[in-house]
Amino acid sequence: MRGALAAEPILAAGLVEPARPAVISPLVCPPLTSDEGEGLDLILEGFLLHHGRPRQLDIADSGRRVLAGDYCYAQGLVRMARSGDLVVIEALADLIALGTAAVAQGHPEALAPLWAGTVASIRRRRAGDDPDALSLRVSAATRALRVEGDPRRLAELSGELPHVERFDEVFAA
Repeated sequence: MRGALAAEPILAAGLVEPARPAVISPLVCPPLTSDEGEGLDLILEGFLLHHGRPRQLDIADSGRRVLAGDYCYAQGLVRMARSGDLVVIEALADLIALGTAAVAQGHPEALAPLWAGTVASIRRRRAGDDPDALSLRVSAATRALRVEGDPRRLAELSGELPHVERFDEVFAA
């Protein structure tokens, strides 16, 4: 991911040193490819540039921060789109929209399980697994967030989602 950020001079100047490890990578989230792991981490950085504390970039100017976030979203989605899997792209669009709505509605507690649930669903899809009970509950919980603005179902799933603790750290206030 840092390579994608370093390729843009304005972003390269804002890189945080030392580099922080990826939250989403093939090592912690198999069977994702390195391109997909980097894509998801770029999307996460874009989200954090817009709505939180970025992990890889330190950009003080709010206008440049928004543009950097847009760049990260775009680069991440390009990497994820290479697979041609429109279901994954739809899941990522939902993730960004629902995460933004959760922030706007004052429900930051929904972010970690929303991200962990989405990544877990993408991993299962990449592994060729059929949706299991947990995937179906994640879908129902994200639907409740979308339709009712209710983050409680997502919060209830936190303990069952793999890697949620990594997202808890990312979204800690």
